[in-house]
Amino acid sequence: MPKEPKNTGVKVFSFDPGRIHLLSFSQGDDLLDSLTAFARSNGVLAATITFLGSVSRADLSWYDPDAGDYRTLVREEQLEVAGGTGNISLYEGQPLVHIHAVFADSTGKTIGGHINQGTTVFAMEATVQQLTGEPPEFWGTL
Repeated sequence: MPKEPKNTGVKVFSFDPGRIHLLSFSQGDDLLDSLTAFARSNGVLAATITFLGSVSRADLSWYDPDAGDYRTLVREEQLEVAGGTGNISLYEGQPLVHIHAVFADSTGKTIGGHINQGTTVFAMEATVQQLTGEPPEFWGTL
């Protein structure tokens, strides 16, 4: 007989699938700003996001637990998205886009982290899977 899982403190939100949106960005677009503008103008309050393509500038951050603060890394070069994912939730009643990516340079070396404003699209497509249900308030740190 299987054991009941212990309460781990995991927050669970349940949704039904909603509309699926396919987005094609223009060269020079700010990735985070464009996704945020899409969410706000289309009333997307909860969603999952996947994206692929390339950027001409990556502005990333990662949390340094030793310093208790975020570190920023900017790369001003052509980078391929090796994997991009994220979500949309609410923050102070407005859609908040929270995305992370791994990028590869021309040698195959990778970098990754939390996407900040200033990440500039070279060629990019995204799939936004809207979720229907009570949208969660963002509770974490960026």
